[in-house]
Amino acid sequence: MEEYYKEIYENNPGLSARDGNRILCVTTVVMIGIQFLMVFLGVYDTLPLVLGTQLSVLIIPIVGAFISGADMRETFRIRPGGIKTVVFAFAIILCSYPIVALLNLISMFFVENAVVETAAGLYQHGFLISMLVMALCPAIGEEFLMRGVVYRSYRKKSPVLAWILSAVIFGLLHMNFNQMPYAIYLGLIMVLMMEASDSIVTPMLMHFFMNGIATLSGFFSKGVVEDMSGAAYNAESVLGSGDGVGIALVSIGNLAVIMIPLVILIIKATFRVNGRKFSDAFKKDAPAYQRYALPEVDETENILAPWLVIAILVMVVITAINTFM
Repeated sequence: MEEYYKEIYENNPGLSARDGNRILCVTTVVMIGIQFLMVFLGVYDTLPLVLGTQLSVLIIPIVGAFISGADMRETFRIRPGGIKTVVFAFAIILCSYPIVALLNLISMFFVENAVVETAAGLYQHGFLISMLVMALCPAIGEEFLMRGVVYRSYRKKSPVLAWILSAVIFGLLHMNFNQMPYAIYLGLIMVLMMEASDSIVTPMLMHFFMNGIATLSGFFSKGVVEDMSGAAYNAESVLGSGDGVGIALVSIGNLAVIMIPLVILIIKATFRVNGRKFSDAFKKDAPAYQRYALPEVDETENILAPWLVIAILVMVVITAINTFM
């Protein structure tokens, strides 16, 4: 088995950091372009807007990787996982819900919830459409872009920097300050689970479980969601005011703290059942089958290049516009 991965590693051209930055930048600009186009055309239905951006996130990374000459299957690491890995992927999302809820509530002290309005618009199109657009499409497209293109193309330069930077970019990609904190957290654990299972299918499943559960619960309480859409949906509207706010935050915070060790244990267990070592996850000199990048590194190539700077600036500007205007 090790010889098989070694052969793949030595012959797979992979994506360079420059390729990853270009694909990210083009994807970001197209996403923004679709939003402005919808406004220009007077299309205010949530479905075509969200579906258009999700399709761009899915198609552009695949086309970009193909044009770059990368081996598609190995670049995106599309490998089926075992049943234990699937169970661990579901378990880690369940354990992460209190952590995500806490980060969501904290952000809502400063900005309104950014998901309610979008969700209310999509629920009008039925349950299957809602699951397709809010759960399935993001799980495939955003993982191809973030864990497939961005993280994997950065990894050969600096595994730890690739891990942190890809998570931050994933947070920025949502283009609102409300989702950014918990998206960064999810980006961090999704990379670890991909490293543990050697497959992008694992973070795809995690992404689908996270968004799918939220969509399922939201759809069947859509009357509440629709009542909240158009109104200020912030921490005060959720928790109320006075002593209740502190009690709720402490309760959720305590549960989140309890879940953090469980999340770590699940990640380590996933490494173990897949015959991999947690300690080798971010070593540049790890065995060939544990590395995702090129064996030869262009030392002149810089991750923090103009293409990335442009993409980040665009995301920050749109995030500010979406939040404050």
